Amino acid sequence: MWDTQIGGTAMKTRTRLSVAFLLALWLCFGAVNVFAAEQTENIGERIESYVSEHADTTAGMAVTVFDSEKELYTGCFGYTDREQGVKTDSQSVFEWGSTTKLLVWTSVMQLYEQGKIDLDADVRQYLPEGFLKNLRFDKPVTMTHLMNHSAGFQEMLWDVFLSTDEEEMMALGELLSHRQPEQVFEPGSVTAYSNWGVALAGYIVECIAGQPFYEYVNAHIFSPLGMKRTSLKPDYSDNPFVREAWDRLVCYTTDCQRLEPSRYYVPIYPAGSCVSTIGDYLIFAQALLNRESVLFAKPETHDLLFRPTSCYEGTDIPRNCHGMWMIPYGKPVYGHGGNTAGCSAYILLSPEENIGMAVMTNQSGEEIYNCRMPELLFGKFDESDYFGEKRELPTGLYKSARSVFTGPIKLYSIAPLRYDEEDRQEFWIWDKESGVVRAPYGDCLSVPTWQVFYELGIVGLWAISVVMAPVMLIVMLICRLRRGESRPMGRWAAIAMLLRLAIVGMAAYIVYSGLTYRPSDAYFWGFAVIAGLAVVLTALAVVGIVGLSRNGASMKKGTKFVRIMTLCGMIITLVNVLYWNIFVFWA
Repeated sequence: MWDTQIGGTAMKTRTRLSVAFLLALWLCFGAVNVFAAEQTENIGERIESYVSEHADTTAGMAVTVFDSEKELYTGCFGYTDREQGVKTDSQSVFEWGSTTKLLVWTSVMQLYEQGKIDLDADVRQYLPEGFLKNLRFDKPVTMTHLMNHSAGFQEMLWDVFLSTDEEEMMALGELLSHRQPEQVFEPGSVTAYSNWGVALAGYIVECIAGQPFYEYVNAHIFSPLGMKRTSLKPDYSDNPFVREAWDRLVCYTTDCQRLEPSRYYVPIYPAGSCVSTIGDYLIFAQALLNRESVLFAKPETHDLLFRPTSCYEGTDIPRNCHGMWMIPYGKPVYGHGGNTAGCSAYILLSPEENIGMAVMTNQSGEEIYNCRMPELLFGKFDESDYFGEKRELPTGLYKSARSVFTGPIKLYSIAPLRYDEEDRQEFWIWDKESGVVRAPYGDCLSVPTWQVFYELGIVGLWAISVVMAPVMLIVMLICRLRRGESRPMGRWAAIAMLLRLAIVGMAAYIVYSGLTYRPSDAYFWGFAVIAGLAVVLTALAVVGIVGLSRNGASMKKGTKFVRIMTLCGMIITLVNVLYWNIFVFWA
């Protein structure tokens, strides 16, 4: 009887605990499911209505909404070739762009789970001896820094996209060794989005796994998930279906103007080269949301993936979670966006609510569907939801940390930023003490007003002097034809102006080559030419100054004026070449 009474009491206790546990589960997850159901209710109709409102600026678009177990809605809209009337469907392929980076971080977390990599160790221990030649600080770069985009590397614009034959492309390790961006910030101090840093993480996966990165991903992500309509190899030759469909893909601007050409190879492909159908895109996105997926052996690794590796200073608001950015909508959402020369894409996940959305378009820089349409599912960003009050607007001028601070394309960093009331619609946190505005994907750094005016001033004067140089050359020619003499220009002035035009012409050739995605080795010699021309121009300026000081008093006013103006143009040119590092051909 005593044992029976104890057993009965224990049974009642376990029953009560079970009921309490189930009630707790319902409170925790049932409420989430109700909220998620409210968000996803009629989501297909709402998306289709939204697309109808923007039909005039829609080329091709595919979207899918899902939870961790099932597909809730998938829709294909518009055309992958408007001119030929080829409609977007389940067999259409799009480029992932930077969403490809999620494959890198998934691979890294798989190796972490296997104990093959320490996220907080110096990455040099996983690379060939002496591989990194661009480190400028004693603090080591870790995989966590690479995940957070805080390794300190400045922007790299060389060889991100290439319009070249695939057989001419370098292997990943060779390319990363060949072109290494300067490390301009101490690791961990500044967030500056870095394609090169992510590609380096992909190469580390190569070194640890002992196989090319695309082969690792095929074996450990695509194949286990059954992604048969996806390719990561830079030339897509490992998947004939993808290669053929990619060759047929036509891309457009945001106002539906055809881009010619629009598709390029991505040599640093771990940073953004994947191509797939919306169906395979869904499979991967859903696997990231599902903690029981085959991506990881342990659900705990999945949980760690969504754990913050960096937060906004002074807050507990996540900024990055092992390579996934926190994207602020009505509630925090995690994922990654991507852009290529012709496509845009996004994967957005809410583990808390167990819902996600993935978008693919064949329009470059597209935002209506990639950035705004997700508001239908996740709600619209409102600063009061995150900060509880109206934020103070940052004062002064800023520059993006994702820029070029040293080297021959330093001019890329010239554009300043100023914040106004419209910026309240975006997420940022102003750190007044450090003068840094922190936002998803990167920081903006405060710059002195005098520096902005100086930079804009010298570039403006350079532009004026460039315009004036051919005008003065024409005047010289007219004077020579009419008077049979070279005054008031003189041979010295003519040579000086031709040199200045040659520098500008070579710089224009380099810019054009970069914008048309030629391999950097095909035009990098141009910086050496500019350096040589600058040396000659400097010598010629010295000759002009000496001549003016000796003979200035006896010169005619017109001749003296032209000499002075020519010298001013030469000095302005040299100041720009030096300040913007255009002479640095060895970078």
